[in-house]
Amino acid sequence: MVYSRAVITTLLLSAAVFALSACHRGGGSAEEKKSTQVAAKVNGDEVTVHQVNQAMSRAGNIPEAQQKQAQQQVLERLIDQQLLVQQAVAKKLDRDPRVLAAIDASRRQILSQAYLEQVMQTASKSTPDQVKEFYAQHPELFQDRRVYRFREMAIAAPADFHEKLKGELEKLDKQADKNKVMQDLAAWLTSLNIKFLTNVATQAAEQLPMELGPKVHQMKDGDLLLIPRGNAFVVTQLVQSQTAPLTAEQSGPYIEQYLSNRKRMDLSNEEMKRLREKAKVDYVGEFANRDKAAVAPPPAAEEKKSDAAATEDDDALKKGLQGLGKR
Repeated sequence: MVYSRAVITTLLLSAAVFALSACHRGGGSAEEKKSTQVAAKVNGDEVTVHQVNQAMSRAGNIPEAQQKQAQQQVLERLIDQQLLVQQAVAKKLDRDPRVLAAIDASRRQILSQAYLEQVMQTASKSTPDQVKEFYAQHPELFQDRRVYRFREMAIAAPADFHEKLKGELEKLDKQADKNKVMQDLAAWLTSLNIKFLTNVATQAAEQLPMELGPKVHQMKDGDLLLIPRGNAFVVTQLVQSQTAPLTAEQSGPYIEQYLSNRKRMDLSNEEMKRLREKAKVDYVGEFANRDKAAVAPPPAAEEKKSDAAATEDDDALKKGLQGLGKR
């Protein structure tokens, strides 16, 4: 298997910052270099096995049979990177204020993340009772799991269109022929010159956003669901569903992982709250006169939510369950 240049380049981005930073500082000590196995020398500069292994660790699980090939590809990219770093230093880009600012920003991000990782490592392991409770609390994902077929329509409209759209859906929902609902909705939107896109999708319960799972689980064939999405709306009609349950034994490892990740996130947020309460923060200049109470602090954790999906923690559970569903 050949890994794309884009994937390998992504793995090396953080390494590039530190390679440039190391050149600016004059590199590591002779003792440090002696203690590290060398993979290649580029115009006298060393590329180490440690650098290769560090980049490999970000690639996820690579089959053992492909390890050597992947290592060689990573090494070649590190050599390319080192050549570029040497040119950047020769052009004195390592002294460019914008480059120095980028290096400092990356350093701050990596150090803050390292501290949060240390905090999150203290998260306790989930007990069998907690796993059992989670399984019981989410029947839509496990014992009553279903695979759904939807008709979907994304509608580009401002927020004040919500009530009008909601009223039209209530009328359409009462008609006897449910198969014509989306067709009639499309005709109505066209008459108002409202833009929309349609789609047909098949999704298992774990592929739905976590917050929508229970709602969809209660829907019957033909039912409609209206979901605001910023400056748009998504109208979803359930065409049909098919049961595909998962046992507690099948789901256990993925529930444990999900609960563990959730505990890690809670620890991260609690630590950030503690540090803010303890710190003395003085706002200066134009920021001093702003209403800080109306602005929530940015998320402390390394993962962020999006409108289209649950958190990455949720995704870890969903991906695992998707794999189980294919068995």
